[in-house]
This record gives sequence, structure tokens and C-alpha cells, in this order.
Amino acid sequence: MSNSWERRYRMDLLIVNLRESSIRGNVLAELNKFIIHQSTEAMRMDLGFHLWNSELTLPILLQEVVAVYPKLLDPTILTMTETTRLCNALNVIQCMASHPDARIGLLKASIPYFLNPFLQVSENVTRLLQGVTLSILNLIAELAKFDESYGQEILLLLLDAQVVHLCLHCILHGHQQIRKVATFILMKILMQEKGLKYCCALPARFLLVIQVLHQLVDKFTCDEIPCSQQIKYVVQCYLSLSRVAWVGGIYDAVRTYFPQQLIDNTFGNITRVSPSSCFFPDDLEIPNMLHQLVLNLTRQPPQ
Repeated sequence: MSNSWERRYRMDLLIVNLRESSIRGNVLAELNKFIIHQSTEAMRMDLGFHLWNSELTLPILLQEVVAVYPKLLDPTILTMTETTRLCNALNVIQCMASHPDARIGLLKASIPYFLNPFLQVSENVTRLLQGVTLSILNLIAELAKFDESYGQEILLLLLDAQVVHLCLHCILHGHQQIRKVATFILMKILMQEKGLKYCCALPARFLLVIQVLHQLVDKFTCDEIPCSQQIKYVVQCYLSLSRVAWVGGIYDAVRTYFPQQLIDNTFGNITRVSPSSCFFPDDLEIPNMLHQLVLNLTRQPPQ
């Protein structure tokens, strides 16, 4: 009981102190430490609920975001202190998003639109700004919970906020961890019927999706060693796309841009099962997913 009371007192004190602009940077840092020490999902959701319902907290956090806008014209002038403070503010918003009521509330408040400018990364973006980009993608991933009562509304709000396009941009130009989180978000959207229809609604949009996925696999081949989780995200994206492969010429396009590296031995330690050699991949679901994907793409379209 004493620990619970002390936790609530500490939480309330930090939330109140956010209103003091002179100490806000330190308070944000302390609040992030407090969030990290929430040992259970229930505790994190409880904190998110109180942050969401506390007076002025969200406007204060948005002030931290908007304050950095002028420096986006030249990200090289951003200091480590400024980006750390911004990431701390974004992490607090992410904690808010751990509560279902806050998730839909944040989206109805158009929070993704405040964050979109930071996702317009380029190949020459500074490493500091990529850290901010990763924090924003983690926040969007927290918002992208489609299996709850507000799930389909959340999906439509994210689609309206151009999240698919921004994720594709991040996959092309971000570093490895940014690509991983952006692919995870794209995968979750494609697994939803309305998300899949959105990505396939326009030929240019659909082609961009499969071209970017193909380029991502090429990066795995040339530049980095992917983990099984990354491969699984990509395979699930193709598996979702293969469900509409016979519609409007999409079938041929999926086959054309399907990366053969996923089914040859390029990532054999992740994608293949070899009982004869006593070798099994880390994630046994991936070979099954690939088997189903190959079946989908080798079927003859209906006459």
C-alpha cells in the first residue's frame, strides 16, 4: 500500500511540475525514468490514463514538438540536448497511447499530423534526427492497435494521416532500426482488410509498396544481416499482398517484384527448416508463411 501511494504521489508531482517551463527539461527526463520503471503493462496503462486526463499535459508536450519545427530546415543545428528533450516528450505521449481511450483521443486530436514533418527524412539526415524519427515511429506503432473496440477507427485515422507513405519513406531512407519499426507498422496495416484495400486502391501506391519492400530485402542482402523478426515482417507484408494478387493485374506485379532471396538460400538460417542437418530457424512460423506465400503466387488466376 505504501509503495502504491508513493508511486501515485510521484506521478502526480511530475505531472504538475511539467507546467513549470523553467524546469520542464529536467521533469521530462525524470518522467521518462519513471515510465521505464513501470514494471507491468497495467502500471504503464494506469500512468498513460493519468497523463491523458491531466490538465494541460498534452498541449505542453505538443509545445515541445512544435518548438523544434524551425530547425527542421537545417537539422544539423539541432543539439543533443534539444533532441533528447524532444524524444523524452515523445516517449511521454507514447506512454499516454498505452491506454485505449488515450489512443483514440490522440488520433482524434490529429497528433500524427504534428509528427509528420519529422518523418520526412532523407539520406543525408543527421543521426540526431534519426533518433527522433525512431521515437515517433515507436509512438505510431503504439497507436496502431487494430484489435480493440476503436481499432478500425484508429486504422482509418492513420491512413488519413498518410502513415503508409511516411513509413515507406522511412524504410527507404532510415537506418536499420527505423526500417524495422516502419515495416512493422506497414505489416499491421496490410493485415487489415481496409488497410490492404487502401494500399492496392491506386496502381502507383501499390507499386510503391512492393518496390520499397523489394529494396528492403536487397538492403538485407547487401548492407546488413537481418534478424528473424525483420524477415517475418516483410514476409507477412507479401503474404497480405498475395491475397489480392488476382485483382486488377496485381497478380503479375507481385510476382515480378517478389524478391527471390526470400525463397532461395540467402537467408537460409532464418527461412529454411532442415531436419536432416538438425537445423531449425529461430522462428518456425516463417517457413510456414513462406510456403503459403509461394502457394499463393503460383496458383493460376481464375479464367
